[in-house]
Parts: sequence; C-alpha cells; structure tokens
Amino acid sequence: MSAQARFPGWPGREALRVALLLAAISLAITASGLLVRVDHLLFDIGQRINWRQAAADVLIIAVDQDSLDRLGRWPWPRERHARLLDIVCAGRPAAVGVDIAFSEHSGDPSADALLADAVARCGKVVLPLVIESTRSGGQLLESPPIAPLLAAVAGIGRIGVHLDEDGIGRSVYLREGLGAAVWPLWAEEVLRVSEQLPPAVLADATGSVGHPDERYQLLRENARRFEFVGPPGSVQRLSYARVLDGLIAPQVFAGKIVLIGATAVGLGDFLPTPVSALGEPMPGVEVQANVLLSLRDGRLISELATLPTLLLAALLACIPLLWLPRLMALSGLLVSSLWVLALGAACALLPVLWQVWFAPAGALFAGLFAFPLWSWRRLEAARAHLDQELRQLRALLPESPTTAALPGEIRRLGFEQRIAWVQAAQRRMAALEAGRKEALGFISHDLRAPLAGAVARLESEAPGDPQHLLPPLRRALGMAQAFLSLARAEALDPDRLKELDLCALLQQAADEIFALARQGRRRIVRQLPEQPLWIKGDFELLERCAINLLDNALRHAPASTVISIGLDRPRDDEVRFWVENDGPPLLADEKDKLFQRFSRGGQEAASASGSGLGLYFVRTVAERHGGAAGVDCAAGRIRFWVSLPGGEVPGSGD
Repeated sequence: MSAQARFPGWPGREALRVALLLAAISLAITASGLLVRVDHLLFDIGQRINWRQAAADVLIIAVDQDSLDRLGRWPWPRERHARLLDIVCAGRPAAVGVDIAFSEHSGDPSADALLADAVARCGKVVLPLVIESTRSGGQLLESPPIAPLLAAVAGIGRIGVHLDEDGIGRSVYLREGLGAAVWPLWAEEVLRVSEQLPPAVLADATGSVGHPDERYQLLRENARRFEFVGPPGSVQRLSYARVLDGLIAPQVFAGKIVLIGATAVGLGDFLPTPVSALGEPMPGVEVQANVLLSLRDGRLISELATLPTLLLAALLACIPLLWLPRLMALSGLLVSSLWVLALGAACALLPVLWQVWFAPAGALFAGLFAFPLWSWRRLEAARAHLDQELRQLRALLPESPTTAALPGEIRRLGFEQRIAWVQAAQRRMAALEAGRKEALGFISHDLRAPLAGAVARLESEAPGDPQHLLPPLRRALGMAQAFLSLARAEALDPDRLKELDLCALLQQAADEIFALARQGRRRIVRQLPEQPLWIKGDFELLERCAINLLDNALRHAPASTVISIGLDRPRDDEVRFWVENDGPPLLADEKDKLFQRFSRGGQEAASASGSGLGLYFVRTVAERHGGAAGVDCAAGRIRFWVSLPGGEVPGSGD
C-alpha cells in the first residue's frame, strides 16, 4: 500500500507543515537581523566580482606620502592649497571637489583670504560640511567651511559614509542633517556643479524638517548602497606635490572632475570597504569618488522594503518543497544544496545587475534546513508506517518478533530495530507464502486425486458397489483432516498453553488406536507410569501427535509384532514420549526427510497411502511446545520420539 493511501494527505499535508515551518524560520531570521553579517558577506562578494574600469574623467589629486616627504608635515599652509587650485582650475575642469575640512580659521587671515579668492576665481569648487560630535557630552555639530570660503564656494556637501554592523562602509544617506535632513552629499554637489547630476537623484533626494524637539538629533533619509569600481587605488591618482611643482600640465584636468584629498596613512579618514584587499582600508576621498560614480552612472542600490523582503524571504524558503516530495534522499540533498548556492549567487549579483538589494540570509538559512526538516517528517511518516505494520504483524503473525512487544514498547524501539523486526516478519511471511504454495499443490494434486477417482466411479454407467468409494473418500478426508490439524499446530500460540497430564493423554491416544491395531494383528504395549506427569501444552494437538506416531508404526511395522508407547525423563527439565516398533534401520538421508512437509518414506512412499503431513505435524507440534522430534534406530527397532520441556510429578516441587 502506498504512503498516500495509508496516510491520507501525504505528502501534501506534511509539505504544508514543513512550508509553514520554513517560512517561520525565514521570517524570524530576516526580521531579527540575526544573520545580517551573512547578508553583508554576499553583498561584498557581488562587489568583488563586479570590478570594472574606472571612468577616465574622474581623478584624484592625492596628498600622499611622497607629497608629505617633499612638502613637509600636515597641515599645510592654506596659500599652498590656493596655488594648487589656481593650477587645476587653469585647465578648466568640470568641477573641483576638495575633501579637506576648512571649518576653522588657520590663524593667518591673509592665508584664509588667499584660499577664498582662489575658490572664487575657479567658480567650480565644492567644499565639505562635517557633522561631528563635541568632545564633552557627545553633542553633534554641523561644521561648514569658514565664512570667507562659504561665500566663495560653488557648493557645499556632506561627507560621511554609513558603517554597517561589521564596521564596513557600504551605504550613504542622500539627505542628512541636525534637526532637518537637508544637506546633500558632497559627491552630489560635485556632480551638480559639473552639470552631470542625473535628474532621478534629485527626485529621490527630497529632504525634510524634523520636529522642533529633534533639532539636535541627526536625521537621515533615503539610504542607498553604492558600488565600487575596484579595490583601493582603482581611481586614477595624481600626486599633490607633482601637480604643485608644475610637473602635470593643466590640460590634463580639462573637462574632468577633480577630487582633492588625503591618501597618506595617518591623514584623513580611511574606511574598510567590501573591496578592501587583504584588509587594506580605502582613503575617504576614493570612497567619495566611488559614491560619485554610482550617483552619476545611476548605479545606486536601493534596498527592498521591509514587507516585500519578508514576503519574498518566506516564498523563497518554501521553494525546496517543489522538488523534495518528488525526489529520493540523495537527489533531494544535491538539488537543495545547489538551490542554496544558486540563491546566494543570484542575491549577490542582484545589486550588480538591477541595483536592488534583497537580504537573503533568512531564505538561505531556511534553505539549509529544508532538506533536514523534510527528511525528519519523512522519517516520522516512515516510523508511523512501520509502527502500524508492526502492530498489524503482531496481530497476524504469532511467530513474528512483535509478539513480545506491546504497542507502547514498539514506540520506544529504535528505527533500526523497527526495520529489523519488519524484515524478520517479511521472512516469516515469505515462509508462509511458501507453505501456502505447498498447500495449494497438496490440494490440487494429493487431495484432488482420490476425489477425482470417486467422482469418476459415480459418473460411470455402472458405478458398482458403493463400498468401493469409501477408500478414496476416506483417504481424502484423512488428508483434509491432517492439513487442518497442521494449520492449527502452526498457528499455536505458546502463551496459551495449559496444564495437562501427559500420562493420561498418551493413555487416551493408545485407546484411540487400539481397535485399528487389533485389526492389523499388532499389539500395543504401554510403558507409562501410573502417576500423573504434568506439563504445559495443547491437549488436542499433543494427542493427535501421539496418534500420528502410533498410526505411522501400524503402517510400517511387520504383522504380528509389538508396538510400544512409553515415557521417560532424560533430564529433570525434559520429558520424552516415544513409539517403538520393529523394522529395518533407516539411512541417514531418510531420517532427514521423514519430518519434512509432504515427505513419504518406506512402504508409504511406495503405496502413496499417506498425506505426507503426519510426521511433519509431529515435528511442528513439538517445536511449537518448545521441544523437538526425532527418530533413533537400534537392534532392529525404530523409535520415534517427542521431547517436551518441563514435566512435574505431583509432590516433586515441595
């Protein structure tokens, strides 16, 4: 019977349960952010395989270590920055972004004025606004450039990259500010001045003003992840000192976006990024260059909203159930593993291909659990199926291993024990099937022959004396009776045996066969004790067993001989009764075949007068009582015996 027929609703019902469990796991992981580092790792993998050639029209004038060695310790005089701006702007760049904070006066008003004049003459300079905390109390402050510069710049933008839980910079806020999210990104302002800002960025970047009570709180809006063109050093760099010394022609800057900032170790801000090679952080000015390129190329990455993220995670968590109910264990494991890998790869490439980020950790975690959970439910169904089969086998097969176990004990069995018991029961069923085939052969051949002969005589025109029908009909009746007795013996439950007097049983069996013995001119001698001998057994089967031995002796013993029936005790825990008669010794192979089903020996084989079940019945009854049956030959006598356990004489146990 199939699992669907035995367990209605399988596997649909179990698939629904597993789907709900996987969806719950996915939702819990996604909503809690428990595995957010896995999300970050996948995003970083996508960025590392997405390296591309940096734009040639964006370059960095770097305050590098060579410039520090040649120009001296930082900070440098502001007139030096003014001279650099004059050199760069002489080449007519599209815009100049200075990633150096001038939020405090230098102490030399003339130097501040020179720098302001250079910024004004260029007309395309964008300076940064820094949001920082004070030393005491941690209060946030907005620090714009000093007043002279503020009046001369073409734009002011906020620098700063949001660091995720693992301390890596991957995203920015399009609008940010204290009490009002109004300050644009520094990179956005550089693009605006260069007239390369896409309109879509302005549509997304709509700032808002917070509640008056939030005027000292940092407000942020429109979070976006950005792409990296490559590891640190991917954006073209020129040395500050070389430009200042006139070693770089001004025409190099024509029509380009020029960013000025520190790249020397110990200066400026260095950030860990998804593309940092061997843990090497990226200079802040290069991070801003990557933000600028993402803005300009429309490659800012939007994160999927919370509700769609949860729904998609739950849906993806249930996808393995499309194949798990249809595949075997190994195939299901392989396909589920490939699914997890494919899902991880697709989510890593999603920002690269479509600029959308979906946090897949919850769906991936559920995907890893899909095969174990489904296997668990499949094993539970198999266990329930085995338990039901064992209970049925316990009721149908008295000789099956389950007869010794109650239903509660079956539930405590190990899975391997259940399988072993079912296999033992299957072997028993195979033996019963073999017996059934033999029984069918017996009925169709041995039992059919005498009945067919009687029918033939009845159908003939001159049936003759009806007495001629009696021998074949009696033979058929004897065969049927033997077969039914054997079936009852094979179905005997050892737990249902009762106390009986073996001596009285053997006396009754001898009385039963006495008349037949006299008719064959044979004498029965009883060598039985007068006192009772008690054993546990089935009276009718043991009596039939003794009668079969006596009948076998009558058919094989020579005429006018003595047939003996006796009882002895080879051991204290064993009793043996026997039937003995004169006869030629039996060969070893004849002894082996005597107690087999449908076996005939000696004269019986020659005449085919027996059913071939008599001695097999004797052996079956003996074994079902926990004993054995056999034959011994000595001094021209043949003794058939049956040994049984126990045997208690009244008063012997006191």
